[in-house]
Amino acid sequence: MKLTNNLKKTLRAVFVLLLALLVIGLVYYGSIPQRYSLTPGVVSSVDIAAPRSVEDTNATEKRANESKISVAPIYVRSDEIAQKCAADLSQFFSICKTIRDANVNPDGSLKQTYRTVSDDLIQQVKTTFGIDLTDDESFWIITADESMLQYIQSQTVSIASLIMTDTVDDAALANEIKTYSADINDAPKSLYLSNTELVKSLLAKLVKPNAVYDENATQAEKDTAFNNAMNNPVMIEKGTRIVSYGEVISQDTYHVLLDLNLIQNKGFDFVLLGGITVYMLTIFCILGLYLSRFEPEMIKNPRDIVAFSLSFLLPIISSIYLSGQSTLISPVFFTAVIAATYLGVQSGIVLTLLQIMIILPIYKFEVEFLFISIIGTFICAMIAGQRNRKYNSASLILLTSLACAISAIGISLILKASRTDLLTSALWAIIAGSISVIAALGFMPIFELISNTVSPIRLIDLSQPGNPLLKRLFVEAPGTSQHSMMVANLADSAAEAIGANPLLAKVGAYYHDIGKLEKPLFFTENQQNGKNPHDELAPEESAAIITAHPDQGVRLARRYRLPSSIIHIIQEHHGSTFQAYFYHKAKSLALENGQNEPAMNAFKYRCGVPSTRESAVVMLADTCEAAIKSTGITSQDAAEELFRKLIKQKIEQDQLVNSGLSFSDIELIIRAFLQVYAGFFHERVKYPDDSTIRK
Repeated sequence: MKLTNNLKKTLRAVFVLLLALLVIGLVYYGSIPQRYSLTPGVVSSVDIAAPRSVEDTNATEKRANESKISVAPIYVRSDEIAQKCAADLSQFFSICKTIRDANVNPDGSLKQTYRTVSDDLIQQVKTTFGIDLTDDESFWIITADESMLQYIQSQTVSIASLIMTDTVDDAALANEIKTYSADINDAPKSLYLSNTELVKSLLAKLVKPNAVYDENATQAEKDTAFNNAMNNPVMIEKGTRIVSYGEVISQDTYHVLLDLNLIQNKGFDFVLLGGITVYMLTIFCILGLYLSRFEPEMIKNPRDIVAFSLSFLLPIISSIYLSGQSTLISPVFFTAVIAATYLGVQSGIVLTLLQIMIILPIYKFEVEFLFISIIGTFICAMIAGQRNRKYNSASLILLTSLACAISAIGISLILKASRTDLLTSALWAIIAGSISVIAALGFMPIFELISNTVSPIRLIDLSQPGNPLLKRLFVEAPGTSQHSMMVANLADSAAEAIGANPLLAKVGAYYHDIGKLEKPLFFTENQQNGKNPHDELAPEESAAIITAHPDQGVRLARRYRLPSSIIHIIQEHHGSTFQAYFYHKAKSLALENGQNEPAMNAFKYRCGVPSTRESAVVMLADTCEAAIKSTGITSQDAAEELFRKLIKQKIEQDQLVNSGLSFSDIELIIRAFLQVYAGFFHERVKYPDDSTIRK
C-alpha cells in the first residue's frame, strides 16, 4: 500500500510538472508577436503598429548627442594670467619711464629727438611684449609730462586690477575695458589722442582674458547632459504606427522593429522564455497552495486532476488564436463556469483569476481584457456556483454577456473611444461571454465522464423518477423507495437551512439505500403479511445482511456510474454505528444459553463516518425518519425530543467529527426536520358521513 501511495504521488507530481511545462510553452508561443520578413530599403506591404510600448533607441541617442553638443564650454579664472597681466603693465610703464629718463641730460636738455626716442620705445615694447604701439601712442607717452603719465599708469593698472577679479573671456574683456574706461578724465587733451583712447588701447594690448577652458568640467557637464537624455528615453507608445503600407524601411525603423521583436529570425528568445517561466512558476505556486488548502480532495483524485486540467488548458489554448482577433474576446468564463459549478463560488473565482493572470502575456497585458475578464468572472462564478438553482442556464449566459458588455462600454468611455469602437467592443464582449459559457455547459457531460463529479444538471437528471435505479427501487423495494423519498425531503430542507448543497443532499437521499435491492425483503419496510426472514436467522447473520447494504449500494452505484459525491453518501449514511436490535437479541440469546457476550464489532457497519455536510444531513435524516416510523410518534414535541436524543447519540458516537457541522447547524437541522413533519402531524378536519344524503 505504501509503495502504491508513493507511486501515485510520483505520477501526480510528474503530471503536474508536465502540465506546468505545457502551459509555459503555450504562453510563450502565444506571447511571440507576429513577425515580418523586412530589411532596410524594402517597401513594406503591410501596416505595422507597436504591440507594446518600446524605447526608440536611435531617437533617444540622437537627442542625447544633441544635448551633449549643446553644452557650452566651461571656463575658470586663472590667477596666473591675472598676475602676469599685472606684471606686464608694471614692466611696461617701467620701460617707458626708463627710456624717458635716459633721454634727459643733467641740464634738462634732450639727448635725442622725441621721434627717435619714440621709435626706440616702439621697438623695445615690440621686443619685450610682442605688441605694436602706434606712433601716436608712443609719442604721447614720450612727450607727456610726468604727472599725466602717472595718471595714465594708475588708471590702467586700476582698471586691469578690477577686470582681473572676474573671470573674463575675449568678449567680456572688451566690454569691461569699455565700461571701466568711460570714467577716465581726458583733460587736458593731447594733440594726438585722448587719455581714454590710450588707456583702452594699452589694456587691450597688455591685458589678456583670464578665463581658461576647463576640459574636465566641460566633459563632465556633457556626460551629465547625455546621461539625462538617455535616462529619459524617447518612447514609441503602444498602438503607434511604425510602418505604413508602401513605406520604405529605413535603418532607424528597422532597429525599432528589431527592438519590438517583429523581424523574422531563426533565433530563440531566451529572455522572453525566462521571463514567462518565472512569471508562470509564481502563479503555479499560488495555485498549488490554494488547491492544497481549500480543495485537497480534488487534487487527491487523479481523474479530477485530469478533468480540471483539461478545462483549465482549453481557454489557454483558445486564447492563443482568439487574442489576435480582439483583446475583448475572453475565454476564461469557460473555467469560471466549470470550477464554480463543481467546486463552488470561491474556487471558481480564485482559479479563474489565476487563469486570467496566466493568459495576460498572450493578450499583451491589455487592461481591457483584464477588466472585462474580472467583472465577467465574478458574475459568472456567482451564478454558476449557486446551490439553490435560482438561476438557470439561460440566465447564466445572458447575465454573463450583459456584465461583459457593460464592462466593455464603461472602459471604452473611460478611454474616450469613438462610438464605433464602443459598439464594436460591446459586441465582442457579448459574443465572447455567451460563447464561452455555452461551451462550458456543453463540456460538462465530458467533464463528468472524466472526473465522475456531479453538476446540478446531472443531479436533476438523476432525480427523475424514470432513472433505472429509482425505477427498480420503486418496483422491487417500494417501502425503501417511500422511505428514501421522505429522507430526501428532510435532507433537502435541512441542507438548505445550513447553507449546504440541498440538491446533492436530496438526490443522495434518493439513492442512499439502493443497496437494499440485493435483498429487499430482509428490510422491515419492504416486508408484507407479517413475514420476517430474520426470524429464521441467527442475529449475527441478520446483522451481516443489514450492515452489508451500504457496501452493496456502493457496488451498485459504481455499476450504474453514479457520481462519486452520491457514492460517498451511500457509503457513509450509517457511518460506523452498530445494529442495536440484533446486538441486544444476540446478547439475550447468549445469556439464555450461558454463552459469552457477543462482540459488538460483528454488528457494526464497516463504513467511514460522514465526510461532508450533505452526507451527515442524509445520515441524520435517515435515522430520524426511520425512528419516527418505528415509534409512531405523531406530535411535534415528541418528535423534537426524539430527534435531539438520536442526534446526541450520533455526536457521542463520533459520527459527525468529520462532517463540518457546527452546533448551530445541528439546531437548524432539527428545526428543518420539524417543519417538514409539521404537515404530516397536522390533523385534518373530519368530514361527515354523506351516506344518508345519498339515500
